[in-house]
Amino acid sequence: MFKIDIKMPSEADLMKAAMGEIEKQITKKAKEAAARHGGVTVRFTRKPDGSIRTVEFQGSEAAIEAARAAIAG
Repeated sequence: MFKIDIKMPSEADLMKAAMGEIEKQITKKAKEAAARHGGVTVRFTRKPDGSIRTVEFQGSEAAIEAARAAIAG
């Protein structure tokens, strides 16, 4: 007789993986939109549960505005 023990990921692990993917997508959109204006640096702050609290951009005003417009739309 075979015993198979399948361990499912925890809710925290799933949240972490989902937030990581969302951060990658936001970063890609923002950097592509801001590239012609000199580019931006993207930083995330997180809540204790792992979800995104804020997204911060560093760069020229034109680059920041382009990045914000890209992720808002």
